[in-house]
Amino acid sequence: MERLTRWLGARWAPAVMVVCGLALASPALTADFTADDHIHRLISRPDPGVAGVSSRPLDLFVFASGSPDDARALRDVGIYPWWTDVEVHMAFWRPLTSATHAVDHELWPDDATPMLAHNLVWLALALAVVWRCYRRFLPDRWIAVLALGLYAVDDARGPVVGWIANRNALVALALAVPVLLVHDRWRRDGWTPGRWLGPLLLAFSLGAGEASLAIVAYLVAHALWLDRGPARARLLALAPYAAVVVAWRVVYQLLGYGVAGSGVYLDPGADPIGFVAVAAQRLPLLLLGQLGLPWSDLASLYPLLGAGVLATMVVVALAVLAAIGLACARLLRVDPVSRFFATGMVLAAVPVASTFPADRLLGFVGLGAMGLVAQLLAAAMRRRELLGSGRARRAVAISVAAVMVLVHVVLAPPLLLLRSRSMVTIARLLDRADAGIPGDPGVADQTVIIASAPSDAFGGYIPLMRAARRQVRPAHLYWLATGSAAVMLERLDTHTLRVAPDGGFLGHEIDHMLRTPARPFAVGEQIVLSGLTIEIETVTADGRPRTVLAHFERELEDPGLVWRRWERTTYVPYQPPAVGGHDTLPAADLLGLLGE
Repeated sequence: MERLTRWLGARWAPAVMVVCGLALASPALTADFTADDHIHRLISRPDPGVAGVSSRPLDLFVFASGSPDDARALRDVGIYPWWTDVEVHMAFWRPLTSATHAVDHELWPDDATPMLAHNLVWLALALAVVWRCYRRFLPDRWIAVLALGLYAVDDARGPVVGWIANRNALVALALAVPVLLVHDRWRRDGWTPGRWLGPLLLAFSLGAGEASLAIVAYLVAHALWLDRGPARARLLALAPYAAVVVAWRVVYQLLGYGVAGSGVYLDPGADPIGFVAVAAQRLPLLLLGQLGLPWSDLASLYPLLGAGVLATMVVVALAVLAAIGLACARLLRVDPVSRFFATGMVLAAVPVASTFPADRLLGFVGLGAMGLVAQLLAAAMRRRELLGSGRARRAVAISVAAVMVLVHVVLAPPLLLLRSRSMVTIARLLDRADAGIPGDPGVADQTVIIASAPSDAFGGYIPLMRAARRQVRPAHLYWLATGSAAVMLERLDTHTLRVAPDGGFLGHEIDHMLRTPARPFAVGEQIVLSGLTIEIETVTADGRPRTVLAHFERELEDPGLVWRRWERTTYVPYQPPAVGGHDTLPAADLLGLLGE
């Protein structure tokens, strides 16, 4: 232990930790464009060439403008599903991050490698400011280096650096952590410029993305546990930051940014009660993904495994968090820095819970988590009196510390190597799906009908990918249902199918990206597309379509309609049932698909 602490305290140790983190994340350079990267490529062009997609090279994060005309156009071409709420709004104001992408798209528009290298530069900057944070708040240099090492090799860094479109998380982290540093220097060292520099830096960092709001969690934690001033002075010290956030929010909305109509992305300010209900499930899974295993990304798949799986995993998460809390109980009681890290970690997870859980969103949560874990490991190595006075309590704390070593020291580095290429897996899955859709010139005049897609992503990204790659794409691409459940197709006449998923449409959160369950359908409602009208025939008790009638202008056997169904990893030709017949397509095996 003495040798280890001396090594960690060496002058060059922080640089080694940063280099190790960058080296383990470097396999990201072998990735390519995928998913939202293709959206960014289109938006960056003077003429995207897709109806409903506008050129916004410095405003890349508008995924749903809120314009019904745009939504109908995107629905008609096949980027949005037919059940999309035409008023859905998912627009994020990230001008600084957009500017970094604009540089990429100007210099190397068709080469993903330098863009991913650009991500690594931002990761290096983020690790540098994280080091300054740990060095400032942790009492011993070797503990600060330990915390940095845990953070740098955390496998949650992999999905961030390996996805070009997620760079905003790295930029936000690199720009927002200095806010905390200058604030602390003002409040504890009396450095007067920090009084105004902190709020100014916060305003600047918010240009990177909404993720920068998470630094406010650490400002609050700082006021609670580290600021030595009177309570009133601590509160007043936070007031300028509150003013910046309020002003930012007002400008944000006035400029037309925000979220509405999605069942996946939530706006805590617009629907606080609904947000709290969802966050109660998401927060434990996010914290479990950061402090232990499994990854929080799996949360979206839990409902597909069974009705009680999500609730069970939330209980498991709470139990694991309780065990970690018990192990850290005395440490938290006697050490204000540990309380600071723990409080910041939990509060930083709150804004992250506004969307589906994903480890790529845990940059700010990990800041506090790895600081706390480093304190726990340091206590287990050098100061076991901080683990509790009783033999049983110390045994629990040492056991938890051992698990933390297993997860964050033994497993994390190889997992970081693996997860830095996680988007390669996603790209491969989407490319396989795309390969099942005809690519000959004739398809430009045809409509592709997918009887049941595994999820919206396996339909909507195909036209985007082909447009971004300047490849031939279908005139229209529609999927009648998603394969999160078995789907029954019944042929009523030469032009009409009844579509009936088991349990109805929109049965899982994974299907709610472009329509919240709070926007019910009505019997008889019609969605008119080019050559196809979807009529809501029956609805469930909560207003979801139970069965719909798909009325085609052409006979279903018309050569202008190209039919496909999902089989294992791609789409294969499909023949609709004869008049009076029916067919049942099995649910897609999404977990099996990830393992292919």
